[in-house]
Amino acid sequence: MDKLQELYEKLSEFMDHFIVKYSYENRGILKKMRIDSRLNMNIEEEEWCKLFLYKSCLNHCAKIVLMRLIEDRGLGHDKLNEKGLEKWRDFVKNLGKDFDILYHIGLLDLQGDENVSIRGIFKKSDYDIFGIDKELADLIIEKFSAVTFGDLRREDIIQLFNRLYTLEDREIMRLEAFHKDAPALTYILKLEKKNVLL
Repeated sequence: MDKLQELYEKLSEFMDHFIVKYSYENRGILKKMRIDSRLNMNIEEEEWCKLFLYKSCLNHCAKIVLMRLIEDRGLGHDKLNEKGLEKWRDFVKNLGKDFDILYHIGLLDLQGDENVSIRGIFKKSDYDIFGIDKELADLIIEKFSAVTFGDLRREDIIQLFNRLYTLEDREIMRLEAFHKDAPALTYILKLEKKNVLL
């Protein structure tokens, strides 16, 4: 199986878990966000919540791919790849399996990175209301820690996200225009217009 197919299958599995996990969580908060933002009020409330969840999920997928790409290219400290996991297990004995903590440390590192572009990709957004908990972090580690992301090209990432968020989905959902910006997802969706990756 080629790498893009493998990543597509693993990210699809992550998305399925994420959507099932959060389908009915935080509904009250989402309804309040919808009313407070006054954005996309023409969309029925239930559909608005589904679009928000789906955009959040895709934003997390983008973060996972970009975080691992940054690690494997040596642009950030290893956290979620095999080297990072080995350091984590050596460093902390009683938290060795709490990968959600490791994931969040990795995010904090990138949110404070000296590179403005990297900081912007990982900045907090409304879509972080659905977070990566222990269950999802375990899935991320299980599925992605052994996969090498460093050799992914710009075209590969575009192709991968064209499969995760198809042209048909883009026509129907129009997530780019929905609510507010999801920084990591926006970065990936704009790659087609850029000549460089990070």
